[in-house]
Amino acid sequence: MLQARSGLKCGHRRQLDAECRLRNGAAFRDKLLTELQEYEPSLTSTMSRIAWIGLGSIGEAMCQNLARYGPMQEPVIVWNRTISKAERLAETSDKLVAARSLADAVAAADIVCICLIDDAAVDSTIDMAKAQTSVSGKVFVDMSTVHPDTNQAQSEKLAKVDAAYLACPIFGGVAMAIERQTTMVLAGSSEAITKFEPFTAGVQLADQPLQHASLLKLVGNYFRFASIEVLCETSVLSEKIGLPKETLAQFVKTVLPGPTVGQLALLHSGAYSDLTTNLPPISMAVKENKYLNELALTNGVKLRTLDTVTAHTKRVNEVKGPDAKLLSIHGSIREENGLPFDV
Repeated sequence: MLQARSGLKCGHRRQLDAECRLRNGAAFRDKLLTELQEYEPSLTSTMSRIAWIGLGSIGEAMCQNLARYGPMQEPVIVWNRTISKAERLAETSDKLVAARSLADAVAAADIVCICLIDDAAVDSTIDMAKAQTSVSGKVFVDMSTVHPDTNQAQSEKLAKVDAAYLACPIFGGVAMAIERQTTMVLAGSSEAITKFEPFTAGVQLADQPLQHASLLKLVGNYFRFASIEVLCETSVLSEKIGLPKETLAQFVKTVLPGPTVGQLALLHSGAYSDLTTNLPPISMAVKENKYLNELALTNGVKLRTLDTVTAHTKRVNEVKGPDAKLLSIHGSIREENGLPFDV
């Protein structure tokens, strides 16, 4: 959960706002540092400039919170493959500034946070950054959900050019990110974690294998997917046996307070089919279920619940497409039991 501890005085930030547009990476950064030194000499002694790469739903929410509540002494640099998205976001706050290129964003930063859709996007983005500018001395904080082997591969790649890599998967969806209720798991060197620590609070796996962070993410998401599966099945069972929705909702609110209450409300209202909600997409579950199945097979583990979840997510992906929401497995379960997909 990104939390605030201190920040640049508003007057200083406003005076710098006119200059807060990236032009040529390192040169611009040096100019800004010089101006900051004039305003407040002590600010530059421990400054870490952050660039944020990837503005999907959860990435955008966390980036905004970092800029708003984090101990930022300079605006957070934002970059997205769709440049206009970064520019629109930067227009919402003087604590954000859009970079014109990935190279500009990385060159001007000390810490580079990346929050991307999959392993291939992470790999290509880091390769592009290495090819276009010097990354020596920088810390890359990877908040993407990727295969454990990807963490190790990126770490080794960056180590060869004197850069550090932190695996930092996020627990919690978009709604929790907006409310600053996500949990991060940081894995990597103690030195790199210490550098990023002022900007976050979370579980720290200092000097432990990088893969442990992604393994924990996958295990945690398995628990999450399994819980949603059971909730959807319970909803269908209750409907088939004639148990009123209100009765089940009251029971869940009493016994299972928290996200489950809201999830059940979405099932009962039919909002699980609404593509405009901030619910995670089914494509995310398909990807992570693939990783989970690979891990289970490799290690000789039989997970019957995972088999069921995988079948339902695949079905929704095939019928409704990758943008369908994870809770849409409720519709698949309904169809299996003689009910229409939608409520």
